[in-house]
Amino acid sequence: MTSAQSEGSEQAPLVSVVLMAYKRIEYLRITMASILGQTLGDFELIVADNSNSPEIARMCTVFDDPRIHYIGREPSLSMVQNAKSGMKLAKGKYIANIHDDDVLDARFLETLIHPMEQDEKIGLVFCDHKIIDADGVEDVAISDKNTRGWGREGLAEGVLTHRTDTILDHEVIPPPSGRVFRAGSIDLDEIDERAGLVYDLWMGFLHCKSAFECYYIPTRLMSYRVHVGSVTSHSAAISRENRAFMLSYFLAHQSFPEKNQIIKKKLALYSSNGAKLRLLVGENAEARVGLMKAFRLTGSMRCIMVYLFACLPSGLTRLTLKAMVHFRK
Repeated sequence: MTSAQSEGSEQAPLVSVVLMAYKRIEYLRITMASILGQTLGDFELIVADNSNSPEIARMCTVFDDPRIHYIGREPSLSMVQNAKSGMKLAKGKYIANIHDDDVLDARFLETLIHPMEQDEKIGLVFCDHKIIDADGVEDVAISDKNTRGWGREGLAEGVLTHRTDTILDHEVIPPPSGRVFRAGSIDLDEIDERAGLVYDLWMGFLHCKSAFECYYIPTRLMSYRVHVGSVTSHSAAISRENRAFMLSYFLAHQSFPEKNQIIKKKLALYSSNGAKLRLLVGENAEARVGLMKAFRLTGSMRCIMVYLFACLPSGLTRLTLKAMVHFRK
């Protein structure tokens, strides 16, 4: 294991696996083991540690694998900056961007690389995935619900024939750990730093505009771990606000002019849902700011209705929302 690679010192790997790490050492150990156990062995593993943790650096050494390259961030970067800078260090023909609490099937890289090796017009390959708990146990019913919820049920293997519709309308591309893409197929600098928790979704939309095709494999070759700390009311609110910002950006820059109406609809939905989560924790002022921005762009009455609710005293808002179970759905 080395902290950095010398320029031109070795042949470039077929795949660069960029592993984004931040303190979650026990999960990270499992994730690294799943990467190092891949049936396809021609890869480098860049551990982009945004906590600059001595424990993580030591763990990389303990694995004693020359494919591992540890990068400690000091000071810490934003999530988007850590992801982008890690991927820019990649030397491989293909790039996988893995989060530190997910787990890969042993055939993940081999299976997802194959379509791109067969067809140079394909720039992204993604798969379906399992939902596992903190102990690594899959909830099959939740996995099935997740597949349906993101529009992948019944989606056949192969190139997406109407990718803008499929990706923009249904957001079928999974989290970063469920995809591999061809280096240079998208411009990473197009990902706005304010994308936050949804930088991966932004990447998916860049693949909509790419000159390369997108390919889907319906097999569940990645496990997405849901645990305490992975999803909180605050992070859920931030995620929806990040989505609202992204959609606002697309509207302002006319990124997908033919999809402006659905973008406006989604923008109003994410803004109002994010505001509801803010209201549940008493952050009425923050809720009003986001709702007003969305209203100016969309003219949505949904935003105005929630905005008026956000004008109530925060204590009254919380009590009312907790009594309205349907309001949180």
